[in-house]
Order: sequence, then C-alpha cells, then structure tokens
Amino acid sequence: MKTYEKCFMLAFPTDRTILKSSQYIFEPKLDGTRVHIIKKGKSVKLINRRGKDISYRYPELQHVWKNIKAKTAILDAELVVLNQQQKPDFNLLQQREQQDKKINIALLAKQIPAVLFVFDVLMLNDKITASKTLLERKSILDSVIKQDKNIVVCPYTFDGIKLWKAVKKLKLEGVMAKRIDSVYECCRSKSWLKIKNIKTIDAIVIGYTIKQRQNASKSKRCISALLLALYEKPKTKKQEKIKQRKLVYIGRVGTGFSAEQLETIKAILDKHKSKQMPALKNKQMLNKIKSNTVIVWLKPEVIAEIKYLEFTKQKELRASSFVRLRFDKPPEECVME
Repeated sequence: MKTYEKCFMLAFPTDRTILKSSQYIFEPKLDGTRVHIIKKGKSVKLINRRGKDISYRYPELQHVWKNIKAKTAILDAELVVLNQQQKPDFNLLQQREQQDKKINIALLAKQIPAVLFVFDVLMLNDKITASKTLLERKSILDSVIKQDKNIVVCPYTFDGIKLWKAVKKLKLEGVMAKRIDSVYECCRSKSWLKIKNIKTIDAIVIGYTIKQRQNASKSKRCISALLLALYEKPKTKKQEKIKQRKLVYIGRVGTGFSAEQLETIKAILDKHKSKQMPALKNKQMLNKIKSNTVIVWLKPEVIAEIKYLEFTKQKELRASSFVRLRFDKPPEECVME
C-alpha cells in the first residue's frame, strides 16, 4: 500500500489540437486539491501532493469508506467544494484548507461540504492496478465506487471538442487528455496532457512589498504586490537536488485580490518570513522596485497560481493577476521551463 500513497501521475501542458485525437479520453479539469484516497478497512485517509494527511479537515468525507467496495484501495481524486451553481469554487475550498480549529472545521463541513471526484485507481485489495491500461482502470472504478453527494466518479468522454466547448461555456479550469492505453506512472508523463482555459503558472512567493507612502485618495493595502520566482531548470545531475538550484525572479503581481483577501494572504505569508533574500539568479531585476517600497522576504515555501498574458524577453510575467494560493503542491515542482 505505502508504495503508491504518495505517487502522483502529473500532466504536461499542450494545445487544443489534441482534442481531435481518438487515442485519448477527455475529462474536465477541476479547480480543487489533488488527493489520494487511502482506504483500509473502515477508515479513509486523504493524502495531498505534499504527502500530508488532510483528512481531519474534511469530517464529512470520513464515511466514504462505505462507498468503496473493497477492503483496501488507493484512489486518485480531486477534492472540490461546489458553489450554489454546482461549479468548483476554489475560494470556498481555501476557506476549508486554512482551518485547524475543530469548531470551525465542523461548521464549514456543514455549510460548504467537499466532494471527491475520483478518476483513477492505483491499488485494490492490496493488488496493483496502476499497471493496467487507463480504460481498464476506468472500468474498475465504475464497479467499485458507490456514488453519493460526497464521492462521485469523474465523468469522461471521447469527444474532446464537445467537452472543450462545455468547459468554455461554464468557465471551468480546462480539460485533461489521457491516452486510453496509458499505465499509471509516478511522474509527469506525456501520456497525460492538460489544456487550460486560461494561461496560468504556479510560482513561489519569495516576498511581498509594502508601499511606505501611498496616495491619500486610495485605501491603504497591507500588501502592494507579491514577488514571484521559479527554480531554474537543472542542467546537471548535481543540480537536480533542490538545494543546488537558484531561484529565477519572474516579477510581481499586484492585482486579482481584494483588500480583505490580502489580509488573509498576509497572515499566511507571515508564517514564512525570512531575515534575508533567497538566492536569486537574477537579483538585479529587483532594482525596478521603487525606493519608497519595503520588501518583506519569505522562505520559498508558499505557492501562488498566477494568470498571465505572456513572458517578456527578460523572463518576467506580463499582465499578471493573482488567482489563488496553492497548498497541494511542493515548491520544487515550480520550475522555469
């Protein structure tokens, strides 16, 4: 069982031409937190991509062991919170992910319950299923999962174009394309591809800025912008170790959040304060920050998803906007491609 608990198959980005292929199935890309559901007897654990057990935050999901018709299992799923329009809402999910007090967890579990969208099976009754083809694994899922309001089998189709149109109309995150003959790999694989509805990047927040003197006509913000970076791509085997790699500064983001959201974000970021700037490959780019701005440095531990138009020649994000903080992904996966 332990072999696959922290084994996640990840996808490469691609364009919409893949939607015409008959070699793939297509699933909606849901805006949530990726988890493995570990069932053992009459209990389940939810393990995120950082290898953390987040089960305690979702008491409403503790009954789902009854919905998995097996003594033991490891399932791959997206944990989401649906809004009133029954669409995944990451802002609601963030309210759940930041709670540690039992009384608040219990209250939110009733107000904004989570749903597990299961899309793969890695092990069943202590037997490995990851080596089976995707279509075989999908067939197993259909026979194993008893669906209810908290656990469903993620829908899929062979018609990528039709799904893409639906995703665009509903303003969902995108589409996943998966080869029908693919096995489950514990790595990023070109057998799985993602087509995003918007261009986004996951970047490491290395600090934030505060303006000392602000326009009197504008309300004061506790953070004026987030400073973002990615790890350089390893060129040698030695550099594959994260401690041997420097960060590449990719610019600032100062839009996409309300003043209220900034207060919440600041409280999270302040838990990761550092007395010094992290090792940056291109620290001269920080010279663009004005002298009336204070920089608060952070340890490279927090990830933000950023919407953007393109990268400039100087490797800075252009027309960037904050989407959300991510807590389900390790920082070492944020790499400059």
